[in-house]
Amino acid sequence: MDRKGLTMTEVIVAVLIIAILSGGMFSAFCGAEHFINRARHRMQAFNFALEALDRLKGNYTYTDSTLDVGSGYSESEIGSILRGELSNLSAALTYDVTESEPDGYKEVTVHVNWNEPSL
Repeated sequence: MDRKGLTMTEVIVAVLIIAILSGGMFSAFCGAEHFINRARHRMQAFNFALEALDRLKGNYTYTDSTLDVGSGYSESEIGSILRGELSNLSAALTYDVTESEPDGYKEVTVHVNWNEPSL
């Protein structure tokens, strides 16, 4: 018996090792895709919040402010901003307006909320 080559056991062990390593790599890619999507959604939300602030700044006049102090204002009051992937994730844009002193600076806080799909 002077044959050279691999036995069936060696081939099966090699295939199992390759399958386990491939499964780990596939899992890592799927996890990375989830984190990349989440980061993209956060960046979109940030850009939508900036757009909302720009629209509020554009509507604000210094002599007669139409920007009332209050909380829970919705996106519909400044026009449609949310679009693309976030609109498909049931996103909502709201903003709050506070004024520290009468006829002083107004502080606007914009909130963008959405439901991220689970893994």
